[in-house]
This record gives sequence, C-alpha cells and structure tokens, in this order.
Amino acid sequence: MNKKNAGDLMVPLDEYPVVDASTTVLEAVVKLEESRRRMEPGRQPFQAVLVADTDGRIIGKLGQLALLKALLPSRRILMDQDTLDKAGVSDTIIEKALDHLRSFRHEFSEMCQGAATLPVRKVMHPFGEHVPVDASIRDVIDKMVAWQTLSVLVTEKDRPVGLVRLADLCDAVIAEMSRAASEKGDEG
Repeated sequence: MNKKNAGDLMVPLDEYPVVDASTTVLEAVVKLEESRRRMEPGRQPFQAVLVADTDGRIIGKLGQLALLKALLPSRRILMDQDTLDKAGVSDTIIEKALDHLRSFRHEFSEMCQGAATLPVRKVMHPFGEHVPVDASIRDVIDKMVAWQTLSVLVTEKDRPVGLVRLADLCDAVIAEMSRAASEKGDEG
C-alpha cells in the first residue's frame, strides 16, 4: 500500500452522483438512490451526493450527517450563521428563536417533509480542503483524521477529479493488513 496514492483509491467525479446547488434535498436523495441501484456488486455504495455550482464546479456534498441536520430547523439556522451575522441579528434574538423552535416537537414524517423541499446549498457540507491526486495514502489518512471527515476531495492542478471515501480507504487498510499478516505467516 506504500506505493498507492489518492488517485488509486479515489472514485472519479464522473462516477459520482452530482446535483446542482439549487436542487432540493428530496431530488438529491432520489439521485443518490438511483446511483446506489446502479453500483456494481462488491463496491461500497455511495453515501453522499456531490453538489455543483452554476459553472459545474464541485463545491460541497450532501452526506448522511448533512441530511440529518436538514431535519432539524434549529441546525439550519445555525448553519446560516454568516447570513445572520451580516444582517446584524444579535445572539439574544437567535437564542430566543431557537428556544421557540425547540418548543415545537415535530413528528418524524413532518421533519422529513420540511427537509425535502430545502435546496441542497442550505444544508450541504462545503469542500474547504482537498488533497492532490498524487498525495500518499499516509497523507490522506492524516487529513481524514485531522479534518474528521468521511471523504476527501482529490484535485489535479487545483481541479477536482475525485473523492477518496473513508469506506474505500478502510478497505485498502484491511487488505494491506491481511497481506502483511499472510506474508508474516508464510515466513514462520
């Protein structure tokens, strides 16, 4: 595994489900399910949909955690903190609004209905960090742990070309451990 790099483990962008930032969460989830049905046997299923801007550049992802956050109105407010700050909304007003929202306990189906119509740009996780396509597996592991993320965007000449997913990285680690154990067993 020492000779492998990010490019060897990444899923190329053209294989990944991608939606426009204005797409609704429901439309993104439908696209995710369609891509899962088309997965070849033995491959890890996709757990996220990539989000592109109007120029087609990948700007973020709608993953499982972002999907759960979309269900909670108070989380959506906090995720839009920059807009609230620019508008001059005080922390006191925000906290009162959150207290008011907490007083409403929605049923699960209502939570899902509310989240389904949101544009993915409101709940996606933006890509801020990336690794180059020739980054070593060690570097990818270091970045995933440091960034506490389930996937890392891979770039070539500052252009996104793929994604290394935690599941694929762990599969490679397990395969390498098994290979090393096998070689050690052959020596004994």
